[in-house]
Amino acid sequence: MVARSVPPRSLWALLVGLALATAACGQAAAQPKPSKSQARTPLAHSSSSSTPTSTGPPLPSGNVTVLEVGDSLGVDLGWGLQWALAKDPHVKVVADAKGDTGLVNTAYYNWPAVFHQELLATHPQVVVVFLGANDVQSFYLNGSYVGFGSATWKSVYSERVSTMMDEALAAKARVIWVGEPIMQSQVFSSSMKLVDAIFKKEAASHPGVVYFSSWPLFTTPTGAFNGGTTTINGIAEPLRAGDGIHLSIGGEDLLASALVRTMKADYRLP
Repeated sequence: MVARSVPPRSLWALLVGLALATAACGQAAAQPKPSKSQARTPLAHSSSSSTPTSTGPPLPSGNVTVLEVGDSLGVDLGWGLQWALAKDPHVKVVADAKGDTGLVNTAYYNWPAVFHQELLATHPQVVVVFLGANDVQSFYLNGSYVGFGSATWKSVYSERVSTMMDEALAAKARVIWVGEPIMQSQVFSSSMKLVDAIFKKEAASHPGVVYFSSWPLFTTPTGAFNGGTTTINGIAEPLRAGDGIHLSIGGEDLLASALVRTMKADYRLP
């Protein structure tokens, strides 16, 4: 059983304010969220008969290692996946997301380089990637300013996404690339749609990579931001943290359970 608890958040209100203010300017970043520990009852997962893709790396079989990487939202998902698969003796989850990271600021954290080493160290059959919320920023390339959302920005960002996918496929791992969810800020949500479109396009051109949209899980029937609803346990609880960006424990479990169903159906996990 995976334990999660929320430590005191002395500066949390300040971080929330900063995050939402940044989002309104189109430059939002996912602030790191404290680790959590709560005892819970494992999920009962339903089976599925989806037909897996016939291209890409071999389908996982036997004991399976799932490597999960990303930013602070990825940290949230990592907690959910560890809980969801805690009692499955055939699946090992290696949760190695890092807060404040992304694919734009490689000087701060070079995900392609780190990812390559992680693949060599863990030999996963399935890789789950959940990042992008920190990438709503411009950068300099060869001394030239590249504005967020510009044609050059999209081209460079697409190349970096493609590099991550290529690395995983070369390591003979199947990939689930998780799209960013809707955010409480409409401006920030628009930026997330932009990066999600890149993720989806790149996944379509990489056999063995599946794009998983998290957006519908966190919207109302009319498509608006949904910060709380009845979850997989049938209990009404928050799905998002107070900043309108990160996932609450209920949101972690909702997204993780949906991913587990996809992995079991498409990859025939035990």
